[in-house]
Amino acid sequence: MPVTPIRCRFEGDDAPGAPQVYALWAADAPAGSSPEATRTLARQHARAALRALLARELGCASETILLSDVRGRPPRAQGHEQIGLSISHDQGLSLLALCVGGAVGVDLVLIDHAIDQRELLRAATLFLPSQEAAALDRPAAPEHSAVAFFHAWARHEARLKCLGQPLLEWSPAWQARLAGLRTAAVTLPGAAGETYAAALAWRAGPLSR
Repeated sequence: MPVTPIRCRFEGDDAPGAPQVYALWAADAPAGSSPEATRTLARQHARAALRALLARELGCASETILLSDVRGRPPRAQGHEQIGLSISHDQGLSLLALCVGGAVGVDLVLIDHAIDQRELLRAATLFLPSQEAAALDRPAAPEHSAVAFFHAWARHEARLKCLGQPLLEWSPAWQARLAGLRTAAVTLPGAAGETYAAALAWRAGPLSR
């Protein structure tokens, strides 16, 4: 598998100020590595790739790019805090995004076709926007329900990351917070689109502190 970023397309990717989104397969971990060590290597690889992409955008050496590393907060580049950055990782694949024009959030999730439909609907009702949760509460084959749920989940997580918010139970007050956000499904390379759900959210304007 290639270990260089692959540009991903999405609806609206040719609009002025639209983010850039890339997929990155994880580098092979040494034989016998623990799951934690494998995740750490994938995270380091993704951050290094994001630095290189940002350096190319800015016309500087990647070694000069310093990314923040605060748990629960999106990465920021020192001296370039106005540029939105986001990383998501799941099971061997990472999604990277940068947005010169404002905030951005990406989310990537492995689709679990065996998920219990009752659990799926409970999670959707608690956390997803009410209209999206209602759309999932319809008779469908379990595999179709799972695919629809994980795409909706990725979309919502991308919104939260764009806003810099943790996962919270849905409330009507959230509707106003989502105003002005653009969302799109991300087209992943090759067969990854059948295995993962990926989404993007972005908003023009200054980033929140």
